[in-house]
Amino acid sequence: MDRALVHLNLWVLGALVVVGLPLVTVVVQAVVRRAAPGIIEGEHNDVAGFLIAVVGVVYAVTLAFIVVVTWEDFRDARDNTEHEAGALRSVYRDSQALAEPTRSQMSDLSVRYAREVVDHEWAAMDNGGSSSAAFDLVGQLYGTLARATAGTPTQETFLADALVRVNDVAEDRAQRITVAEEGTVSVLWAAIIIGGIVTLGFALLFGVSNERLHYVMVGGFAAVLALQILVILVLSHPFSGDVRVSPEPFARVVRDFAG
Repeated sequence: MDRALVHLNLWVLGALVVVGLPLVTVVVQAVVRRAAPGIIEGEHNDVAGFLIAVVGVVYAVTLAFIVVVTWEDFRDARDNTEHEAGALRSVYRDSQALAEPTRSQMSDLSVRYAREVVDHEWAAMDNGGSSSAAFDLVGQLYGTLARATAGTPTQETFLADALVRVNDVAEDRAQRITVAEEGTVSVLWAAIIIGGIVTLGFALLFGVSNERLHYVMVGGFAAVLALQILVILVLSHPFSGDVRVSPEPFARVVRDFAG
């Protein structure tokens, strides 16, 4: 469900969340004011104000925690992508010290892998998938190194380092695919939704005699919460939607080495 929302245009999604939620809250507040006019007098505001403060602080801390965790996951996905592309770049450079035909084969496979990631795998990850061709290319990198021979100590050093870098590429890709398949844990979304309903519910029970001021207060409060939820939503899938990790590090590998 959250991935489908992330696929919406960012401005449309922002309007739905940051504008839609406050509008719904104001409508509900209008219904409450008319169904229970006694609330307007605010005789219970001392108790309601205390409860709103407590519940609001707890929910704010919860949202802040989820925002931080989501941002860290997004940043880690970006760093992992850059590390994978850097390891692939090292594979290409290490292979230049090896004998033929290994040198040409490794160079070609490195560029083909980068191009496959940019042209096909990135689009597949947008829907939580991956590219079988990219997986096969990693296997071919391993196979080519397994058949390679080193005629000098220098070539042995570069061959060993190339194997380490291919291992890095394989591990980073596995991590990248896992992140693309997953999203924010369901229990966190439950905490966001239930906590938001409870927090806004207490706000709706707070009595204010000035009707317009009441709507502005409640709508503004809901907008602040909605903005935080929007941030969590757009960052929850680092490889999906308008706000996602860029494949540019792999595109640079293609530009630099494709010739």
